[in-house]
Amino acid sequence: MRDSFEDKSKRHLKATPRQPKKVLARNIAILALSVVFLFTGIGMVYAETLLGRINTVVDESTGGDNPFQQTSADPDSASSAGEEGTESGSSMTLPDSEGLKKVGGLWHDDMIANILVMGVDDYQPNDPGRTDSMMLVTIDTRHEQLKVTSFMRDMYVAIPGYSSNRINTAYSLEGPSLLVSTIEANFGIDIDRWVVVDFSAFNEIIDAMGGVEITLTQDEANLVNQYSGDPRWNLSEGTYTLSGAQARYYSRIRAIGDDFQRTQRQRNVFSSIVNKFKSSDIGTINNVLYNTLNLIQTNMSRNYILSLASQSLTYLNYDMHEMRVPGDGQYESTYVNISGYRAAVLVPDREACSESLVQFVFGDADEYEAAQNAD
Repeated sequence: MRDSFEDKSKRHLKATPRQPKKVLARNIAILALSVVFLFTGIGMVYAETLLGRINTVVDESTGGDNPFQQTSADPDSASSAGEEGTESGSSMTLPDSEGLKKVGGLWHDDMIANILVMGVDDYQPNDPGRTDSMMLVTIDTRHEQLKVTSFMRDMYVAIPGYSSNRINTAYSLEGPSLLVSTIEANFGIDIDRWVVVDFSAFNEIIDAMGGVEITLTQDEANLVNQYSGDPRWNLSEGTYTLSGAQARYYSRIRAIGDDFQRTQRQRNVFSSIVNKFKSSDIGTINNVLYNTLNLIQTNMSRNYILSLASQSLTYLNYDMHEMRVPGDGQYESTYVNISGYRAAVLVPDREACSESLVQFVFGDADEYEAAQNAD
């Protein structure tokens, strides 16, 4: 007989070893893409029913229904890839990719689709919230790779039409379109579509799956006990099956470490969710999707999603790669005045970050990682 949900949570298990970087990258990508791809395993007819529960936003600027639509280079754009692998009029080193070009001043490749996945934390009834998690999922059919780029929420950047601020503020000002425009304006890459997931969906997803297994330090356990809102207060250092409320609070802990460590906690939860999905039966997956897809918003059309879903098995077998913006040595930690308050921020080296992002997103990720490891 299987242990009950509460019994599992009380059990003190042996800590599991930390996952290798590539395994984490694979799990993060699969979770983000599950918003789009999980329909394949349950049939395209039923997929139509599930898609009807997603909040789809009409956005005329995003083009057609083909994720890899052929686009002509903008003759009026600032530059294109030069023969020596650098951008004309710039010292930026570009990846060796025949499809790389500028469209509307942004780097683009017809065989590469970039989808920004945003996790939104809605604190107040009349507040759209800020993006607590921002990941660019890249489907690279040219190099047959899946790539995930995490953007640190405390980056201090220029926001089009507003004063400079933390990057996650862009969403609270005008929603996902402004956040997309902010990333494009600061780092020069073309973002094709976006997906917004309400963090409250995590509670429902995790509880519907029977909880997720997470290893806690004593400090983390103390905070989860005190602030998660779950009535069980007996967690201590060790590995537990956490409820949705506990896992959600764990992934958002700010009192321990820095934003880099908080991002790692989010990845731990994502990894555990993916592992649960892999071992869940089709009935459980159907139930989870049906009851949580209404908490997802996107500017992808049904045909766009179904086009991706039809090739999902191919894409999910691509090699997975991960990077972070800003990278090591590409930012300065400082304090700035934001709305009368002294705020800790990361000021990115925009040129260095843009060059790394273009190389990673549009080039061969294996070559990019080899070059980074050689430095």
